[in-house]
Amino acid sequence: MAHKVYLKLRMRSILLGLLVLCAVSFGGWFGSLKEGMEKAKEQKKPLVIYFYSKYCSYCRHFEEFTLSKEEVQNTLEKFVVVSLDISSEEGSQWARRLGVPGVPTMVVYDPVKDQRLGVLFGSRSGDDVVGFIKGICKKQSLKTC
Repeated sequence: MAHKVYLKLRMRSILLGLLVLCAVSFGGWFGSLKEGMEKAKEQKKPLVIYFYSKYCSYCRHFEEFTLSKEEVQNTLEKFVVVSLDISSEEGSQWARRLGVPGVPTMVVYDPVKDQRLGVLFGSRSGDDVVGFIKGICKKQSLKTC
């Protein structure tokens, strides 16, 4: 009986993960920092880089319960968003460069100035993410916000 419950929960987790990946893929997010940087420079927008790991349960929780919220999506629409697997070569290089403490982490980055504007670590609430982004917008006087 316990095995059936585990399988059911595991299957639900996999399906939800796939849904989040589809939302990320079709929601204007980039899987490559190079593509995201080009788009950010072209649109004169800062980047939000989302560092995750496919093995991270906190990342799945953050994706399912925070990133999927409409208010968070609306806030992130004002930025170019890139998702990077921290275990990939590109992800680990950029994580070290930007001082990422672990996953999940969101970094707001100005590609023109080559400057990290802020870091939010951990599986946070939608209000935390929106507040973090708005705080950076106000502090940096960003025109995109």
